[in-house]
Amino acid sequence: ACFGGSGTCSGKSDTFRKTIINKGCIGIVTAYTTYEMGGAVWKGADGQTSDVGAPYAWDEAAAFYIGNIQPVVGDGYTGSAPGNLYSPYEFNWKRDKDFLGGTAIHTAAIPIMNYGLINLRGSAYNAANVQSAQTAMYKIFSIAAIRSVIKYSWTARGDGTLNEEFLAECWAYWRSASGYISTVNKATVQEIDALLDWSLTSIPATTPCEIKTKVESMYKALGISCAMVGVWSDAPAGSCLASPC
Repeated sequence: ACFGGSGTCSGKSDTFRKTIINKGCIGIVTAYTTYEMGGAVWKGADGQTSDVGAPYAWDEAAAFYIGNIQPVVGDGYTGSAPGNLYSPYEFNWKRDKDFLGGTAIHTAAIPIMNYGLINLRGSAYNAANVQSAQTAMYKIFSIAAIRSVIKYSWTARGDGTLNEEFLAECWAYWRSASGYISTVNKATVQEIDALLDWSLTSIPATTPCEIKTKVESMYKALGISCAMVGVWSDAPAGSCLASPC
């Protein structure tokens, strides 16, 4: 629909449609990462622990998550995101820079992925440890989506005039993990979805705070905390967004 400007994208600007497509791809690749992780978990439980079985599937998950492009600057791990990886890993890295006081999820993900791989190989196979790694990655994805919906619900509102590009980013980034987040509270996720509806012509001033309150209500069930999410670095002083919870 957004390629042709039809259906739900009918009447939307080129900027909105392009942003939905581009940023929505982050969610697609994230979903495929989780698909490969799930495949690895299943193959491990099925006894396929040679390097062509479960470990191979887990490696594919890591490849889709991180990407296979050499960074144009830096070492691909420290400093600022290079801007050319176009992967969920780089998306998470950018959110780390937006929420400097929280967990650095892009660096946290690498040892988690390595831990999962080690525990899928041959005689070292450990189902509980593999499950722990998979769950830890879902927490990483959840934090990135939550940080995004906090930040972009505010920037989409702007000075009271809707910014369509930021609304598109907010919607797409939130959807990168809202499916998993809905497993702990589907109703609350649907309420947030409604606050980011594409048909909006304006965003009420109360929406960013309302969204922040709703996501915070799910932290405990997700196994994350206010400290892990952190505070948006550009949050307006005195606003609800300027505190971790």
